[in-house]
Amino acid sequence: MLKKCPICELNYLRGSETICRVCASARVKRHAPEVQETVMCSECGEKPALPGHDLCEDCLKEQKRQANLEVLADKIRADEAEDPLEEDLESSDEEE
Repeated sequence: MLKKCPICELNYLRGSETICRVCASARVKRHAPEVQETVMCSECGEKPALPGHDLCEDCLKEQKRQANLEVLADKIRADEAEDPLEEDLESSDEEE
């Protein structure tokens, strides 16, 4: 005599099964610990990348430091290009 699964009430049980194979596999998946694949840093390849990033903590800090240095260098270049004091000094040197 066939019996229906007491959990899903859709599938039939075989032999001495207490729940159907579909429900049994769903239970195993729910109770199995999730294995997260460790992604290594794309820059150094030595340390695991931070969640949501491609870089490890050290490489991310270095990337931010380099970006800050670029911003600072751009500001200095802009200040030098707009500095009228330097232009006055250069023109006074040429007159002498």
